[in-house]
Amino acid sequence: MKLRRLPPLHALEAFEVAARELSFRKAAEALHLTPSAVSHQIKGLEDFLGFALFRRMNRALELTEGGRDYLRVTQAGLDSLREGSQQARQRYGRHTTLKISAGPFIASEIIVPALPSFQQEYPHIELNIETTLHPVDLRREDMDIALRFGSGHWPGTTAKRLLTVRAVPVCSPAMAEKLRRCTPLDVGDISLIHSTPLPEGWNMWADLSGAKLGKPKGDLWLDSYFAILRAAEQGVGLALGLLPMVNPWLRSQRVVMPWPELQVEIPQGYYLVHRPADESRAEVQAFCAWLTDLLNTDAAIPV
Repeated sequence: MKLRRLPPLHALEAFEVAARELSFRKAAEALHLTPSAVSHQIKGLEDFLGFALFRRMNRALELTEGGRDYLRVTQAGLDSLREGSQQARQRYGRHTTLKISAGPFIASEIIVPALPSFQQEYPHIELNIETTLHPVDLRREDMDIALRFGSGHWPGTTAKRLLTVRAVPVCSPAMAEKLRRCTPLDVGDISLIHSTPLPEGWNMWADLSGAKLGKPKGDLWLDSYFAILRAAEQGVGLALGLLPMVNPWLRSQRVVMPWPELQVEIPQGYYLVHRPADESRAEVQAFCAWLTDLLNTDAAIPV
C-alpha cells in the first residue's frame, strides 16, 4: 500500500504561528527564524496543498477560506502531537524537565537566587526557565508553566494565585529625602513611572489610597518591571513597587518607600498558570508548592 505524503512538520508550525500573528515577521521572531525562512516554508506548504493559505497584501496578511479551514486541521494535529509527546516524555524519559515562562524580574530577582533550595529538595526535576515580556500561549507552545501578573483569567488554562500583591510608591533614597517635605496625600507634579502592561496602575493606587495625582509632567512609560525599578533607582521619578516582589530591592535600599504607610492591596496578582491536563503532574505540583512557600515566607514581609 502506498503511503500518503505528510507535509513537513516545521512548515505546519510556521503556518500556525503566522496565522495566529497574521505576520511573517512576528512568526519569525517567535520561531527564531528569519521572515524569509518563514515565507519560504509557507510557500512550500502551499505548493504541497495546491492552494494559497494567505492573501498577501501591503504590510498585511489575511487567511484565505482554505487557510482558515486548514488552520483548524493544523492546530488539532499539532495539539495532539504536543500532548502525546509530552505524555511520552513524562512516562519514559530518564529525567523530568519542567519548562517555565516568567518575566525577567521575577525570574532573576526571586526564582534564580532561591534555586539551590529547589534543586536540593527536587534533584530529579530539571528546570528550563525562559524569560519574556510577552505571555506565551500554553495551548500552542512547548511550555509547562507560565508565571503571570494579571487578573487570573486566561482561557483554556488553570491559574493559581500565588500571593496577594500590594502597591506602594518607591523611589531612590535621594528622591525620598526630598519627598519628606511633601505630603503623601498630594503627589502633585512629581514625575511618575508607568507600566504599559498596567496602564491604570497609578490611578488605581490613588483611588485606593486617597492620594491625589497631579497633571502628568515628564512621566515615563516602560513595559518591563525591571526597567521601571531601574528608572526609579536612578532618580527618574516615582514607581509603583509591588510587594512582596520588590522586597529584595528594598532590603538592599536600591529603592525605598517614601510613604510606607500608603500600601494598598490591588486586584491583580501573580499567578502560576498551566494547562488543566497538567493538574496532576507531580513536578508541576512540586514547583507550585515550592514557589508558593518561597513567596509567602517571613523573608517576603516588607522591611
